[in-house]
Amino acid sequence: MPAGDRPREKALLSGMGSLSDGELLALLLRTGVGGEGVLELSERLLADHDGLLGLARLDLGTLIRSHGLGLAKASEIKAAIEMARRIARSAHRRERPRLRTAEEVAEYLSLSMVVLGHEELWCLALDARSRLIGEPRVVSTGDVDGTDAAPRAFYRLALIAGATSCIAVHNHPTGDPSPSPHDHTATMRLVAAGRLLDLPLNDHVVVGDAGRFVSLRRAAPECFR
Repeated sequence: MPAGDRPREKALLSGMGSLSDGELLALLLRTGVGGEGVLELSERLLADHDGLLGLARLDLGTLIRSHGLGLAKASEIKAAIEMARRIARSAHRRERPRLRTAEEVAEYLSLSMVVLGHEELWCLALDARSRLIGEPRVVSTGDVDGTDAAPRAFYRLALIAGATSCIAVHNHPTGDPSPSPHDHTATMRLVAAGRLLDLPLNDHVVVGDAGRFVSLRRAAPECFR
């Protein structure tokens, strides 16, 4: 391979931004596996999992079992993905954001949630000016079939934070944010519990991929009556 086409040399000449996804992955892997070149291995990993996003959703064990990468290589990939996720979170959270609309919630959280390969329910505790108090709090973790939206766990976190209102957010790993019947039921339970506690649920936002999201307050206003 000509020097100018090798990922390291190409990065030195033109910057990291000039590298393809496969070339960036090849820099992490450094060597191939089982006689397969590192660039070929990188491109195959991306093709098999629909690009970087699909690769980011794999857990460490799956990377090792499915591709024989070994613990060291698989750990480096997952570490790089987690660093990118934390950088994105830090960039968004230097100031306390005001979250008044579903658009603001989705913009704020989509980068953090889109890489999850399972469903998570998050509680956003808000002050009287609709500003986020601290970090989003993970209420429960489930699988692709759903997550437990128990009001007790959700509102415990909101009360501890000193919230005056809150927003529920969960992701759909399938990428389709369309609310399920379970999502409607969970929302009604949260709304009812919030009324008893005088701690209103402003919205329940379902986050998908490619910037897609659904506000249940808009899509299913009957859940908030």
